[in-house]
Amino acid sequence: MKTKNKPYEVVLFQAYVRRFVLNFDKHLEHFRFITRAQAPKTRMGYHVLTSFDTEIARRKLTWKTQLRRILGIPNLRIRLDREGDLFFTYGCLIVTTKPYCTYIETGLTLYNYDLGIAKNPIARLLVMFFATRSNCKRLIFLSEAARKSFFTTVYYPKKIRKKLEAKCTVVYPIPIEKQNVKAKKWTGELKLLFIGMFYMKGGVEIAHAYEKLREKHQNVTLTMIAALHVIREKDLKYLRSLPGLTLLDAKLSEQDMIEVYRTHDVFLLPTLRDGFGLVLIEAIAYGMPLIITDQYATSEMAQEGKNGFVFHNHPLLDYDPKTYQLLGRYYEPIDFYSELFRLQKKGKLKPLEDFLVKSITRFLEYPKLLEKYSEQSLALYDKKFDAQKLGHQIDAVFLDAIKK
Repeated sequence: MKTKNKPYEVVLFQAYVRRFVLNFDKHLEHFRFITRAQAPKTRMGYHVLTSFDTEIARRKLTWKTQLRRILGIPNLRIRLDREGDLFFTYGCLIVTTKPYCTYIETGLTLYNYDLGIAKNPIARLLVMFFATRSNCKRLIFLSEAARKSFFTTVYYPKKIRKKLEAKCTVVYPIPIEKQNVKAKKWTGELKLLFIGMFYMKGGVEIAHAYEKLREKHQNVTLTMIAALHVIREKDLKYLRSLPGLTLLDAKLSEQDMIEVYRTHDVFLLPTLRDGFGLVLIEAIAYGMPLIITDQYATSEMAQEGKNGFVFHNHPLLDYDPKTYQLLGRYYEPIDFYSELFRLQKKGKLKPLEDFLVKSITRFLEYPKLLEKYSEQSLALYDKKFDAQKLGHQIDAVFLDAIKK
């Protein structure tokens, strides 16, 4: 409860809270977060990755998921406690009498990221009922892509859609804090950086492109940060054979990550499956130009011809790039990886490798481009992703929710 000298209390009751959600708390003026959860110590979901064989054979469809599909159970929690002034959830609606806001990553988040649940009319009715109730104050989306996808992936009647649209807003996440950064300048060496799940985020394609580049350009180096225990041994051996390539396990602290961003020049993320791409905000916060695939929300961080190069329509798109309607073809990780390895074997991802080579070569042939694109990354960050601005933005959303 807010008093003259105390802020309003925002309760985050979920057992697992993403670090970028907790980061809002540092920049709130009228609120403070109350949470029992701790931010995960490792990045990229490292704690749930067991091994390569387990990951590529993983299935999300369990008996519980099947039951939720049959019964039509979306992401819905019950909260009867009266603690705090406002609830803030990640990806779920609440049965409660208290006001609340929810943070949404994709168009299927409220349906447990499952098109099978979203197709059940009971699930849709439950989402429509609880999302249009007066105490559900705001549907806050991580990206414009997520907001668009929410209305194109699941059908809502015109009157319901109008009510839902009135509650929608976009507030980008705060994955890392920017610290005294200047634009990158050409030093005679181009230091490339990749961070992500190796196969899913295009690590194989980056390695092949880098190998080709090193044949002509010995002043290019590459650092790859990934969960090494989820990479095949033969691929680890290949990566370690490449000259100038540094391979790091994804267990770095935030301060370690800041130093990595500071000391590298260009960020590579030719991701083949992503709902957002948090590392892209981190990269531009430290003035890094981007070379990426146009995957869902990633192009909101990279502006073609200004701060990066963007590869369009990669062969594993699982949404309509015009409408952002999610298709659900690769809901199961085993299906995604099977198709990925099949396409790699047939050479269907070679155009992506060629794009990487061509894009990186541009910085080598026109060194001044590095500083120009770096300046544009910093300008884009200051305009759209500045932590203080985003904190003020979500503070205003919470204030509106409390007062209504």
